[in-house]
Amino acid sequence: MNATFEDFSAMAESRCGGAYASCGEGSFSVSLEAVTVEFFRAAGDPAAAIVRAKLVDMSGVPRAGDFAKAAIEGNFFWGGTRGATLSIGRDNALYATERRPLDELCDGDGLAQCLDDFAETALDWRERSALYA
Repeated sequence: MNATFEDFSAMAESRCGGAYASCGEGSFSVSLEAVTVEFFRAAGDPAAAIVRAKLVDMSGVPRAGDFAKAAIEGNFFWGGTRGATLSIGRDNALYATERRPLDELCDGDGLAQCLDDFAETALDWRERSALYA
């Protein structure tokens, strides 16, 4: 199919309606009840997009160090992330990030699956964070 990021963005806007928001050149977000998923043009790879979602604000986790260790363990072979990697951002939040092929995302079912994956991952890690209160 050889989809472009612009093709993907236009398809996502038409499918997601009011949940879609442009974030400037080469990026947009889709806000779901559980999470906002951001999509970025992958630098140096016109056939892929970077997908990211903020999962948990670490400042609200009393035992943040123990929770961060659990997040690192969740990264092992992507066991707790449905394929994404976990990281802690400069804003002290836990993020899930992954690179996905645009051709996969431009299929409406592929976009829906991606959004579902990130929503499930967000809910899972929010539940896990409650264990560190």
